[in-house]
Amino acid sequence: MTGTTIAPVTSPDPSGPPASDDGTPVRDGRDRVMGPAARLTAAATVVATLVVALVGTVADLPTLRGSAVGVFLFALLGVAPLLLVRPMPLARFAVLAVAGSLVGTIGIGYAMATAHSWEPSGPFVALVVGTVVVLNVVVPRDLRALRALRTARPAGAPRGWRAGPTTIVTTLSLVGLGIVVVAAVTHVGDPVPAGLFGSLGPGLVVGLVLVVAATVLALVRGRGLAVPVVVLGGVVQLAQAITYGVPTVTAAARHIGVLEYIRQHGGTDPAADIFQTWSGLFAGGAWVADVGGIVDTMTIAAWVPVLLAFSTTIAVGVLAAHWLPGARRPWVAALLTAMTGSLNTTYFSPQSTGILLSVVILVLATGPVRDATTPSLARTRTVGPTRIVAIAVIGVVLAVTHQISPYLTVAALVVLVVFRLLRPWWLPAVVLVPAVVFAALNGDVLGKFLSLAAVGRVLDNVQPPAHDLTVLPRPLVTRLAFDVPAAALVLLGIAAVVTVLLRRDRVHWALLAAAASPVSLLVATNYGQEGVFRVVLFATPWIAVLAAALPLPAGRFAPVGALLRRVGRPTAVRYAVAAAGVAALVAVGAFGQTALDWNRVMTRSQSEATRLYDRTAPAGSVMLLTGSANAVPSNTGARYFDVGYLSREALGPYPSPQGYDATADVSVLTRELVQNWAATKYYALVAEPFGAYDERYGYQSDADYQRLARAMASSSQWQRVWSSGTTTLYELTPAGLRRAAGAAG
Repeated sequence: MTGTTIAPVTSPDPSGPPASDDGTPVRDGRDRVMGPAARLTAAATVVATLVVALVGTVADLPTLRGSAVGVFLFALLGVAPLLLVRPMPLARFAVLAVAGSLVGTIGIGYAMATAHSWEPSGPFVALVVGTVVVLNVVVPRDLRALRALRTARPAGAPRGWRAGPTTIVTTLSLVGLGIVVVAAVTHVGDPVPAGLFGSLGPGLVVGLVLVVAATVLALVRGRGLAVPVVVLGGVVQLAQAITYGVPTVTAAARHIGVLEYIRQHGGTDPAADIFQTWSGLFAGGAWVADVGGIVDTMTIAAWVPVLLAFSTTIAVGVLAAHWLPGARRPWVAALLTAMTGSLNTTYFSPQSTGILLSVVILVLATGPVRDATTPSLARTRTVGPTRIVAIAVIGVVLAVTHQISPYLTVAALVVLVVFRLLRPWWLPAVVLVPAVVFAALNGDVLGKFLSLAAVGRVLDNVQPPAHDLTVLPRPLVTRLAFDVPAAALVLLGIAAVVTVLLRRDRVHWALLAAAASPVSLLVATNYGQEGVFRVVLFATPWIAVLAAALPLPAGRFAPVGALLRRVGRPTAVRYAVAAAGVAALVAVGAFGQTALDWNRVMTRSQSEATRLYDRTAPAGSVMLLTGSANAVPSNTGARYFDVGYLSREALGPYPSPQGYDATADVSVLTRELVQNWAATKYYALVAEPFGAYDERYGYQSDADYQRLARAMASSSQWQRVWSSGTTTLYELTPAGLRRAAGAAG
């Protein structure tokens, strides 16, 4: 992957270039590439990480070793190769380094798992040796460049940092981030009904306020906006990872089950299920776990989303810089994307990895669309051979990682080709062909999830998942957690359309078409009733770019633009407007990401119970989940084909809250379980998240679930075999089995 120096792009409209408080245009910082000091810092980070991994291995410190290996393979593997190419801006370097690391780790892991040639140590040692060799080439070169730079500095030239706006913004952002981290470290525990804010208290609020203040200062002064935006893009995920120590979405547990299967069996069984087929991310994670000696792989699922959240925010900012002028607008687009993205939670999943790699492909395929010498004319971007090769490599990894990401990436590329903003015309095929070939080779597996009846039924496919078994109204917090981000996206969409109508040029029509291109998914499938969420996921960056491009009214609306300019001239007004806007965005983002933690995030004890069941239960066993299966981390181990989980909905509707009898409910559940589901042994899981999830989605009140938990504890049919925290694992006794079978007869 090669980097290019990006020239500043000027704007033909009066709202374009950023200005300082006195109205002087601020130099666009996007053309500032990494100097030798920054490149040496990147190299030192890689070396330090490998040294820590070595110390952890020699001193038998598994946490240290696993953390360092994970950081290296997931985030730093791509650093050394990028240091070989010409210098590039830091943001671009960071996102390409992470993407390169993910591509390398996934590619190597997937190759070993598919070939059933599982030798984790060999490739890792080869990569470390290769990294050291590359660093031995680039470090001396950059040291010479640094000495030459210092020698060439004129006498009396200022040295070091100056306490300017950028320094203040960066300091405020990092202090705010530090406060949130300290609050999380000192409040480790299970989720509470008030979400992350209830767990961390004032520390989270104070930390976010400082980062918001930094963002406001950067917006008004026109400098240093990237740092606070990136912090806001991942600070909540970081706090959740520290506080809860487990994934924030229970669906990640199934992905960990595939990961563990690969570790135990030395490969995948692509014919078994779709997760084993599109197993790129899981194979990469399995390789990291084996090399790092990671015992609890749930930590991978807890921490990878933090990397993805920060990296995706940076990637959107880099992509937006190709379309937006100035130093502020690209990072405004990144902020809008990050703060309105809670409808698609970032977690250890192919989709979260897929959107990052998709944006990186678009970063490599596109560039500044306007020439600095003729800013009124859009130019066609010709992608060179080196970038095409890089796109092809990412496309192959994307094809084996996620089913739909390649096609939605292709849809955007096709739009850019059609609008004559991108060439060669066949570039979309570079991403499309690997995906189509891989899908064709695995048509038997994929065919189970596709239906010809769904083709063309866009209005049906756009429908979100339905909750048909509810007996109670959904609480306000549940509705708001979806409605507030959705409303923000609607406002964002309106701003995007207004931008297009005001600008009316080929570039902005192309961006609007790119934003609409993910709708093509709904033409073919509802994607398990989640199609609308994936459309939103891939459309949001484009919508955010258009919204960030919103100009002041001109033409016949020029008086309105002049009025807005006069009103916004006082510095106090600009600070007030910026503060209100940023605070509202952060409130929407933080609320959407944390409001449902109580019912969405598994507990540590719940994770331990399911892993114990997977390890010890006889093949053919069934575990009764005493609440919705969406509230439990099922299929977390390598034996997920051997043992089963049964949600209580499968045994009939939830009981009415009027006159609820928990003892009778336990008897009915036990009878229906034994009567309808044959098993070698029966188990049951009681855990706090069941009550939380069922209450938040209207299945059963938490108070009634607590009655059910007490009834299970006192039932003569069930024997407790394990208990920790708020989780208890039961086994059906022989007497209980005979009683249930007799009642069934």
